[in-house]
Amino acid sequence: MFRLFSLFRILIIVSIVLSGCQSAKAVVVTQLNTIPNAAVTAPEEPLSSQNIADLPSRDSQPVVDWTQPSGGEYPKVSKEEAIWIDVSIDKQRVYIKDGERTLYTMVTSSGLDTSPDNSTPKGTFYVQSERGEWFYNNSEHEGAKYYVSWKNHGEFLFHTVAMDKNGNVIEEEAKKLGQKASHGCFRLTISDAKWLYDHIPVKTKVVVRN
Repeated sequence: MFRLFSLFRILIIVSIVLSGCQSAKAVVVTQLNTIPNAAVTAPEEPLSSQNIADLPSRDSQPVVDWTQPSGGEYPKVSKEEAIWIDVSIDKQRVYIKDGERTLYTMVTSSGLDTSPDNSTPKGTFYVQSERGEWFYNNSEHEGAKYYVSWKNHGEFLFHTVAMDKNGNVIEEEAKKLGQKASHGCFRLTISDAKWLYDHIPVKTKVVVRN
């Protein structure tokens, strides 16, 4: 009789414990269901190649090496070719062309175009006789190498990135290659300006367009 009573008491205790566990589970579920949506965070989706492609670029305007050719190996040009220069302000590119064929593409910086004093004129022009290996403008505190005039006989030029009075590149300005930055001239890498200085003759047509 005592054994039966003990067994019965054990069964009652187990039943109470199981009942308590179920109650506790119900309480936990209820609490989870009442958490505000803002507090529930889904696991982060792994960055697939598609996800990465959709992210905005941190370096959408990469810095151009202002000491090197900006378009690869330079073309070999002869006096017989109908070379002309096509400049796109929107794309900030200088195209060396033979007829309709593009021989070479240079990255440039044209005028800021925020006032008449720093705007690049558009239209058709021709390379002029004024050219040289160095100039320095005291009023603008900037100079450049390998300049070639294309308008107003020394006012509007192709030349290197901006330099200080000692001929050192002003890096802050050089890093702007590929965007509007000059006082109206076309800035080029040092190599590009040297190539143009050496190979583009007087009277070469220059078309400046949007």
